[in-house]
Amino acid sequence: MAAAPPIPPNIASIAAPTLIGSLLNYCLYGVLVVQVYIYHYSFPDDKLLLKGLVYISVIIETIQVCFNGADVFHWYAAGYGNLEMLNEVNFSPFDTPMLGAIIAFIVQLFFSYRIWSLKKSYLPISVFIALISLLQLIGGIWGGVNGFQIKFLSLAGTTPRNTDMWLIGGAVADILIAVTMTYLLLKARENTHAMSHTIVTRIVRLTVQSNSLTAGMALLSLILYLGIPNQPYFTAPTLILGKLYSNTLLATFNHRIFLRRDGESRPSQRSYQDSTPSSNNPLTTGGGSSYVTEPYKPRPFVHVDVETGSKEFVRNDVQLTPSRGGRY
Repeated sequence: MAAAPPIPPNIASIAAPTLIGSLLNYCLYGVLVVQVYIYHYSFPDDKLLLKGLVYISVIIETIQVCFNGADVFHWYAAGYGNLEMLNEVNFSPFDTPMLGAIIAFIVQLFFSYRIWSLKKSYLPISVFIALISLLQLIGGIWGGVNGFQIKFLSLAGTTPRNTDMWLIGGAVADILIAVTMTYLLLKARENTHAMSHTIVTRIVRLTVQSNSLTAGMALLSLILYLGIPNQPYFTAPTLILGKLYSNTLLATFNHRIFLRRDGESRPSQRSYQDSTPSSNNPLTTGGGSSYVTEPYKPRPFVHVDVETGSKEFVRNDVQLTPSRGGRY
């Protein structure tokens, strides 16, 4: 029986990226499952389109976790002590660039549609973002195919630059989404009641933070991929990139819980007269009636809806809805 080759001194740099990336991947999957439960429990009446986005994303992420588990078993169990098996790609080209690019495409397409719903005149920008997202999808799938062809993680930097298209395209689309959504929401805030400003600010903050996180992780992966081409360091951030996108989608939907709670917990001392929502205000969906309170202290109710099953309905809406008797 031939003796096993000695363990190289840089074994940590070889094994750590895939191990750490896989562990973080499982943690983020757990976060995603909790978010899906919260969404399912809190928004049973959401439109079919929203539910489809959520559950399709969860199914894809579950498949990704299963294949990533098979990779970990191959690298650290079946191939324990075998450095050649530790360097093999196994299923990783499928569960990382391919499925990751698909998830990114779904989320970015949703946000581009959301931009168009907020402002119909921004259709060219929405189409441009969708096209960039399509390019990153093509790059991710193409990169996965090349990954299966080269067979070894240490040769990843020698492949054609399709992986660059995947990571750069994802980062550019995320930055454009963050900038455009921020501009639209801040402009919309100028036409809303002052009580809604805090809510719009929280939506803007969530949009910037989530898209900055995914864009930053894609850029970090690209830097490691290009800067250290013969080491698998880039696998750690790319393994969790898809989970960041899916958690961003769920966080956007579930954030409505906190926005509603914030609105319901804000007692007001004023009587809101002539609060007719502007027809040009993308944060309101109310009709043309004036809301007048009774002598007692009103309690505002803020309805927040993210997105759009129909072209007429506006997303991230905020409106004051009176109940019977004039209360809020």
